[in-house]
Amino acid sequence: LSDASNLTARSALPWADTLAGLCIANAGVTLPHGIGMAIGGMYPHVMHGESLALSYPAFTRFTYTSAVLQFARLGRLFNEQLANAPDENAAKQSCEDLDAFLKKIGMWMSLEDKGVPEEELPALAKQSMVLPDYKSNPRVTTKDEMLALLQRCYRR
Repeated sequence: LSDASNLTARSALPWADTLAGLCIANAGVTLPHGIGMAIGGMYPHVMHGESLALSYPAFTRFTYTSAVLQFARLGRLFNEQLANAPDENAAKQSCEDLDAFLKKIGMWMSLEDKGVPEEELPALAKQSMVLPDYKSNPRVTTKDEMLALLQRCYRR
């Protein structure tokens, strides 16, 4: 939404939010939501959408090889030039295109940007594994991998 005065576009956002809620209620969530819930619980000044945005770059790179078809679909949504690209290429490119999208909408941020102390990353990693959301991810993290993911989210 680049024009805040566009009421047609603005009125579509609540519908999109409703559809997203229905999807989550029926299909569940994966790794970024568990991380996001932990961030919000430990650092309530960080909005859930922000926590998702700051975790998605690390999440996509961690996960895309375990869900090539899904990430290829995402890549093709972002980039029409990937229509005939091999799935593996489209999936890998989706990571870069998601980064570009987050930058475009002003959501390119890090844990450091949101004031999360670096020395608290081990506690945040542990808290990110309390809810079972991470277990629904196509690639399930270990404790060490969760910490490494959060370390990649710390600074941009």
